[in-house]
Amino acid sequence: MDGTRTERSEEVGEATVREVVVGADGTPTGLQAVAWAATEARVRGAALRIVHATPYATGRSAQDRAEAILGRAFTVARRHEPRVRAVTARSEQDVATALAEASRGADLLVVGRLSGHPGDAVVPSLAPAIAVAAHCPVTVVRTAPGSARTGDRPVVVGVQQAERDAPVLEAAFADASRHGCPLVVLHAHGAVGGGGTAAAPDHALDPWRQRYPDVPVEFRTGDGGAAAELLHLSVGARMVVVGTRGRGAAAAAVLGSTSRTLLQHADCPVTVVHRTGPDRQTVSRDGAASSTGTG
Repeated sequence: MDGTRTERSEEVGEATVREVVVGADGTPTGLQAVAWAATEARVRGAALRIVHATPYATGRSAQDRAEAILGRAFTVARRHEPRVRAVTARSEQDVATALAEASRGADLLVVGRLSGHPGDAVVPSLAPAIAVAAHCPVTVVRTAPGSARTGDRPVVVGVQQAERDAPVLEAAFADASRHGCPLVVLHAHGAVGGGGTAAAPDHALDPWRQRYPDVPVEFRTGDGGAAAELLHLSVGARMVVVGTRGRGAAAAAVLGSTSRTLLQHADCPVTVVHRTGPDRQTVSRDGAASSTGTG
């Protein structure tokens, strides 16, 4: 990836080509994201790439700080999941751009509530921009790893129309299957992630039920807004999965409603999945997204 240097690597067992990427910023929330991502890499049989953006590292002391941040993150990953192959990388790009670039070809990108500088207060402002710009699903971690016991907390997914939301449903079913969790599918009145009002009947889930027979499924409809319903279900959930139209300015606007609310207030990790393929995207240093393609 342009502007990125690999600093440290370690392999245990057979090397893999699949990869989970996680952003590290030196904060406690960032380290929680690293631990969460390490477990996800193990469950997926993937390698873990820990990325730290260092546009601030213009002097020796700043470079030492970057090394320390990556070192701590690597140690957390190694202690949490010692059998996961882990590498660390430093990028001179800004946080949002660095992580978007790192997400190319990855299975998943994991972030905490990243700030633009390691010394800043942890804020959620970059998470929506990263979710829009990334080339793979993005999970934003806001809870301590291990707080959700695998197997007894459900994955929750918000859908409007099964055909349109197929990538979202696939991600939710696959996660529930990997972690041995039940799945709650919510069709709320009002857009989930924006756009469209078509119903998502229970029988429309049959293809995924057949593909993942090990996943117990509960189908719910809600009378309230999608954000309110999903926030309520996030309490006690392992994860909430929602969709966005794709990468671009239109997607950024969509993400500003239901998904943005969930990223800021959900009681569990939130995964944002693109419903359409990527287009060309740039992200400014302040986290604003712009597009040169069709959103």
